[in-house]
Amino acid sequence: MATKEFREGPRSGSDAAAGKTVLAVPFADRLVMFVGIPVLVLLLGLGLPALARWALSWDTALPFKPVFRFVGAIDKPWEIAVNLTIWLLLALVVVFTAARESMRVTVSDADMRVEKDDQVRTFARDDVSAVFLDGKKLVVLDQRSRQVLRDTHEASRSTLAEGFRRHGYPWHDSDPYADLFKPWSAGSAELPETADDVLAARQSALRTKAQPEVRSLAATLEKMGYVVRDEGTRQFWRPLVKS
Repeated sequence: MATKEFREGPRSGSDAAAGKTVLAVPFADRLVMFVGIPVLVLLLGLGLPALARWALSWDTALPFKPVFRFVGAIDKPWEIAVNLTIWLLLALVVVFTAARESMRVTVSDADMRVEKDDQVRTFARDDVSAVFLDGKKLVVLDQRSRQVLRDTHEASRSTLAEGFRRHGYPWHDSDPYADLFKPWSAGSAELPETADDVLAARQSALRTKAQPEVRSLAATLEKMGYVVRDEGTRQFWRPLVKS
C-alpha cells in the first residue's frame, strides 16, 4: 500500500521566508569541470607531438601514419601555441556544454525553479506532493502523482533532502508509490489496449535510445492515467493516484 508519510523539515522563519536554496553541481565537480578538464586537455595537447614522434621511431607499421607525421611535426613555438589554443577551445566547448546540460534547481517556500538546457520550468510548492531520488534522478510528483520532473541531478542525497526540507517540501527517502509499479509485458490484461500500444512503442524507443520519443510517450501515458519508470530497458507502470 502506498504511503503518503514524509519527514518535513521546519519552514523558514520570517527573515528567511524570501530566501532561496540553490541546488546545483557540487563545488568539487565544478572545480574538476572548469579547471581539471582544461588543464588535462592542455597537457594532452602539449604531449601529443612528442608521443607522435616517439611512435614514428618504432620499427613497425603505424595505422594513419600521415596523422602521426602531421602531429609530430608540431615543434615550433607558434605551432605549439596554435595547437594548445585549439585544444583549449575544444575543452571549453565540452565544459560549457556539460555545464549547460547540468540541472540547477532553485528552491523557495513558494516554488521551485528548474533550469536545464536553456529551459526554465517553475513548480508551485502547493502543487508538489512528493520529492525523492530514484538512483541519480530527482523526481517531483504533483498532486495526482504525475512525474512533473524526472531528471539527473549531481548533488548528493543528503544535500537535496536538506535543501527541500528547509523550505517545507515533502521529501521522501524513496518513491512513496513504489509498491504500485508493475513490470510491463506486451498484451497485459491489466492495461487498456491503447496504453499497451504506447508502452510497446516506448519499449522500441528505449532500445534505440531515442530519448525525445521516450519522454514524449511517457507524457502520453500520463494523459491516459499511468506513470512509467525504467530500469535499463525494462518498463514499470502504475496508475495515477489522487492525493
